[in-house]
Amino acid sequence: MLSEVRLKTLTESKDLSELTAQLRDTSYQEQIVKVPLPLTSRKLERAFHENLISTYLKIIKNSPKNASKYLWLYPLRFEVENIKTLIKATNAKLSLEQKMGRIYLPPEDYLQNRSVVEETAKAQDIKQIVKALKKTDYTLALDMGFQSYEEDGTTACFDVLLDKTFYEKLHDSYESLPEKEKPHAHFYASTENDSFTLLTILRGKSLNYDANWLRLAVPPNNFYLDMETVEAMVTATDFESALRIALDSHYAGFFAKAQSPPEIIANAEKAFKKAVFQHAKASIIPEHFNIGAPLAFMTQKEAEVYNLTALSSGVEAAIKPEDIQRQLLL
Repeated sequence: MLSEVRLKTLTESKDLSELTAQLRDTSYQEQIVKVPLPLTSRKLERAFHENLISTYLKIIKNSPKNASKYLWLYPLRFEVENIKTLIKATNAKLSLEQKMGRIYLPPEDYLQNRSVVEETAKAQDIKQIVKALKKTDYTLALDMGFQSYEEDGTTACFDVLLDKTFYEKLHDSYESLPEKEKPHAHFYASTENDSFTLLTILRGKSLNYDANWLRLAVPPNNFYLDMETVEAMVTATDFESALRIALDSHYAGFFAKAQSPPEIIANAEKAFKKAVFQHAKASIIPEHFNIGAPLAFMTQKEAEVYNLTALSSGVEAAIKPEDIQRQLLL
C-alpha cells in the first residue's frame, strides 16, 4: 500500500511521465511498463485496474473455500462492468477490437465465462447482446433493460438493473457465509448494499423516474433499510421528500441538506466509500484468521486504485495538488 504522504507527493507530479516514474518501485510497475505511449490518464486507469484484478485473483486463490465463496463478488463486479461496457460500446457501433480493448478478461477466466463474453462482444446490436447472455444470471435484468431501451432508446436502464443483480448476489453470498464469519463481513455488505438502494432511489427521484420503475430497480433485500422505508422513498412525491426519509434512516449522517440534488448524491456516494475505507483501515490489525482480513486488504487496495485514478486525471489536467488531494480517500 502507498502511504498517505506518498500519495500527496504524487499529486505534485508535473506530468504523467513523472507520476509513473514515481511508481516504478511499486506493484503497479508490472502493468505500467506495458502502457503504450503517449501516456494518458485513461490508459493508466486501465493499468491500475489490471493490477487490482490481479490482486483480487491472487487473494481468492489463496483463501479458504468458505471465504472464496464470498470473495468471488470482487471479480463478479468486473463482469457486470464488462457487460455494461459492451452494451454501451455496441450501441455506439464500436468495432470488435475497440470493444475488447475496453473490457477485462481475467475475471471472466476465473468465473469461467470468457467464451460467453467474447461471443457477446461480437454482437452487432443490443438485441444480439441480450440473446448472447440468455442463459446467464443476467437474463431478467437484460430483458427488462431491453424493454426500456426499445421505449426510450437509451442504455441507462441496463446499468441500474445489472447493478441490482450484483447486489442480489452480494446479499445471497453474505447469507451463505458461516455464522462466525458474518460479523466480519457485515459492515462491508450492509454499507455497499444499502447505499446502492438509497442512491438509486434518490437519483431516480432527481430525474422524476416512475415509482413502479424504481421498485424494479432496487434490491429486494437490505440490511438497515426496512421495506416500509424503501417503499416510502420510492413513493415520495419528489427528491426532497425522499431525502427527508433518508435523513431519518440509519444512514442519516451520509447526507447533507443544503446542496443541490446532484451534489447531495455525489457527496453521499463519496462518504459511503470513505466509511468503508476507514473501516478497512481500522480492521486490518484486529482481523486475523477470518474473512475480515482479505476484505480489509482488498477494500484498501480498491481505495488506492481509486486514488491513483483520480491522481492521474488531476495531473493530466494540470489541477493544483491541493485540489487533487481533496478528491482522494485518505
